[in-house]
Amino acid sequence: MARYIVIDLTPDGLLVAAGSISRLGQIRVDQVLTWLEGDGVPPPVLTPDNAETLGEQLRQRLREADIAPAPALVVVGRGRVILKEVRYPAVPPTEEPNVVKYQAIRELSDSPDDVVIDYTPLEGSGPEGERRSMVVVLRRDVLNAIQKFCTAAGLKLIAVTPRPYAVAAELTRAHAHGLAPLPEPGDSAVATLLVSPAGGEFTVVRRGEVLFTRDLPAPVLATETTLLAEVRRNLTLYASVAGAYPLAGLHVYEADGRYAPRLRAALQLAVHAHDPLQGFVPQLHQSLRGRCAALVGMLAAQAARQHAINFVSPRQPQTQRDPYKIRLAAAATLAGLLLLIGGVFGYLQVSQAERDLVQLQRRKQDLENEMKLLEPDAKRLKAVREWQSRGVNWLDELYDWSDRFPHGKGIYATQFLASAIPPDSKTGKQTHQAKVELKFKAPNNQAATHLYSELHYGESKYYAGVRQTTIAPNSDYAISANVNARPPKEYTRAPDKFTPPDRRGYPPPPTKDGKDAKDSKGKNR
Repeated sequence: MARYIVIDLTPDGLLVAAGSISRLGQIRVDQVLTWLEGDGVPPPVLTPDNAETLGEQLRQRLREADIAPAPALVVVGRGRVILKEVRYPAVPPTEEPNVVKYQAIRELSDSPDDVVIDYTPLEGSGPEGERRSMVVVLRRDVLNAIQKFCTAAGLKLIAVTPRPYAVAAELTRAHAHGLAPLPEPGDSAVATLLVSPAGGEFTVVRRGEVLFTRDLPAPVLATETTLLAEVRRNLTLYASVAGAYPLAGLHVYEADGRYAPRLRAALQLAVHAHDPLQGFVPQLHQSLRGRCAALVGMLAAQAARQHAINFVSPRQPQTQRDPYKIRLAAAATLAGLLLLIGGVFGYLQVSQAERDLVQLQRRKQDLENEMKLLEPDAKRLKAVREWQSRGVNWLDELYDWSDRFPHGKGIYATQFLASAIPPDSKTGKQTHQAKVELKFKAPNNQAATHLYSELHYGESKYYAGVRQTTIAPNSDYAISANVNARPPKEYTRAPDKFTPPDRRGYPPPPTKDGKDAKDSKGKNR
């Protein structure tokens, strides 16, 4: 069910109703809030200067009454609007709003920019086939004050209607639901009387149209005699001015039977008492129930989606549609729908990406904070790695030298010298990390040349300054090189099969003079 808040700007305060409309168009009034003289300090008359203050006070009263905000329907009194019947030639419906407003502006003394104009067509036509409409004019500063008032109260304004038209909508609903007797004959008009301590309104309605309406000033309600005289005066004025349709009765909006019996006895007219809140809000005092006719009528008009007058969205000229553009409009609608779906999908994707970005930014910030905490450890680790990079893994180096050493008859090592190269004491730089020198014996220089080539050309990445030295031709040789540090994983020498060298005659027995001698018998010593 759709919820609404209806506000009646009465001369002596505010009447507020919280109601709802079902999907089938059934209305219900759930609660009525009064802010009148009898409730203490009444609110002043709404003006642009006090609109915001009154709106804030109404918001507080709604909160205290446990009434949630909802779209607002506002009723203004008969004294705040100007009603004028205009006649104009028959024109297409698309041009009618401009013609009617032009006719109304010609007879107004106010500037068109200072007023808001709406109208409702009337049945029947003039003597020359002219059309008739009832034009209703509201000053723009009053509408601006109402908008400002609703905004301050936290309500969305959707309709502003004069009270006579809200009463006409209530009477139409009462006739349709059997809550008020139908006029006899059916094309007759019906008068309504709405009274309050601050005045009232006399309105003549026929088939939902307002034919005649006048304000009742507060002094006429002082006594029954003055009220009866005012009612008779209005009946006579209607008969002389707009009496094309005879009156079938008078409906008095009251629940306590205060005025209807006396008027029934004094007038030659059927008088009916009518409670507009029949079936609604039983706890509301009877003296206030009749004053809620406009509140119920606004809900009824909203349910029927037929506000005869609405200053929030007055009738505007309508452009004539081209029937040949229906397919184009349908295609444009379909394209717009697809664009909307794509936009929604893109919005969801962007929203998810934004959430992911926020999480990643938080993760990044956490990692940065963690890095700051680990920065001292990182510096220590860097220093350790620099220290490690200056050393050589001697076990792997010894294994590689052993693997690449040429094995053959009469070839054997006599000396393997390895020493670390310290960094420069001034610059701290260290071009090479160690130096290796291998001395061995061989029957010729082929083994030395092979070892030199393998170090100088094959593994130049890890060895620099490779030198081959012949100590004694066909006897003693030496290979020296500078060693560059490398991680253990780059020691990749892993022979599939290791063949031990022939150790026969090795090492040779030392002679008395310190020289090696070969076993003449070739035995293994």
